[in-house]
Amino acid sequence: MSILSSPAWPIAVRSARKLRAALAAVAVVMGALLAMPAVAETRFTPGPCWFTVPDGEAALCGTVAVPERRDRANSRSLRLPVAVLLSTARQPDPDPVLFLEGGPGASPFGTGEATEERMEVWWELSAPFRRTRNLILFDPRGVGRAEPDTDCPELDAVDARGSRPQTREQRSAAERSAISACIARLEAAGLDTTQFSTPVAAEDALDIATALGAQRVNLFAVSYGTRVGLEILRRQGGRVRTAVFDSIYPPDVNAQEETAGLAQRAYRRLFDDCAANRTCRSAFPDLEKRFLSLVERLDRNPVDIVVGDHETRRALRLTGGAIIAAGLEAMAISEAVPALPIMLDRAIRGQYATLAEWAPTNWLGDPEVADGLAFSVECRESVNTADPQKRADNARRYAPYGLVAADDPGRRVCRLWPAGHQEPAERLPVASPMPVLLLSGAYDPVTPPDWGDRAAATLPKSRHLVFRAASHIVTSSEDCAMAAAVTFVEQESVPTTVCPGAGKPPVFEGP
Repeated sequence: MSILSSPAWPIAVRSARKLRAALAAVAVVMGALLAMPAVAETRFTPGPCWFTVPDGEAALCGTVAVPERRDRANSRSLRLPVAVLLSTARQPDPDPVLFLEGGPGASPFGTGEATEERMEVWWELSAPFRRTRNLILFDPRGVGRAEPDTDCPELDAVDARGSRPQTREQRSAAERSAISACIARLEAAGLDTTQFSTPVAAEDALDIATALGAQRVNLFAVSYGTRVGLEILRRQGGRVRTAVFDSIYPPDVNAQEETAGLAQRAYRRLFDDCAANRTCRSAFPDLEKRFLSLVERLDRNPVDIVVGDHETRRALRLTGGAIIAAGLEAMAISEAVPALPIMLDRAIRGQYATLAEWAPTNWLGDPEVADGLAFSVECRESVNTADPQKRADNARRYAPYGLVAADDPGRRVCRLWPAGHQEPAERLPVASPMPVLLLSGAYDPVTPPDWGDRAAATLPKSRHLVFRAASHIVTSSEDCAMAAAVTFVEQESVPTTVCPGAGKPPVFEGP
């Protein structure tokens, strides 16, 4: 039987026009695979695509096997799902774009019914890259369709939606029971939760590139994925032709230690921009002073409120920390930034609903994130390594913004969760001579532009673009940022005049 006629072969060619290009791409990939030595830990197995391939497009799907433990010979293999969105070029460049998702614990494919919608976005988003080269997407170990399954469905029961919010003690007890049950179930299945880390994620990503025959790659990473990308530069920088890092999370920062400062910096940007804008200043006078009074008032006398519709209905207890956190959640979405002054103003006036909708949930667990993987990485590399004194000093220095960490679930989880130990060398800055484009949003409360500057200090061939009206993951909201990323991958640089509108502050909504 011809390999192309096999129903298991994952090339999905939806038009005769693309057939020749698709066959050429398959020949390149499979030729490289056949030329490689037989290494059990790094092999590609074709399989059907789990998403619809649009007319006129082509994809190569399957799995790559990676060793569960890299410190032991003959370790069992874990299968990671891989999708190569094939280039529209007749002869694609040999160095594909390798995408590194954020999280940790998020899947680039989405989950359940959201996969089709997510992939529609990927086909459109990747089209400029795919004019010259392939784009590789994959689920990291423990995430989405990858082995092993690290989700903690036990946490779903902690999601107590109703008319009355749980007390902190009730929530903590429910979390403790659910996490203990998840740990016991994963351990009974033989899963070693200490084998999830940024270095392991970096090695897995390189194994995928190797299995697909790519000796060099162009990295495109967002949020936590940038930390994985920096680790790749540290370990095997010679295999990286270019790197685009959006919302940079360098290894020498600890978000746990800087929580209060990150919150204060984000709000400082908002208040300064509103005060500098005549319309915003007139519509919302003394916004900072009035907001801080609201925080103090809610911290003394919390307000219980029910938000959401039938499916998302939940009870909240609005404390000072909760209202700060709600603003930060909105600030992390670029499209919500223009509405922030009016949302804060309404809350100050006692109209809490609009801002409260953004308040983070009071329970752990997220259907879009692999809980176990996320706990393992965050406990190992952020929570357990945080200096309690620095955390306390930061909270005092930036009061009252330290209230957002007063009820930190991370510390509760990590007292129970069996995570690995991070080596001190992993926390050193990454130095590399490779060309790197850094993208930051000025309003990003998660990975601020300061962190991009910090990473750039040891990346001599880097360029850092800051978008004044944008927030977390700039390429999702700024067309010019995405265009700059494509140009950088093509030319290994961008013009000095790239994205001239990046310096414009947001245009705030009025009353």
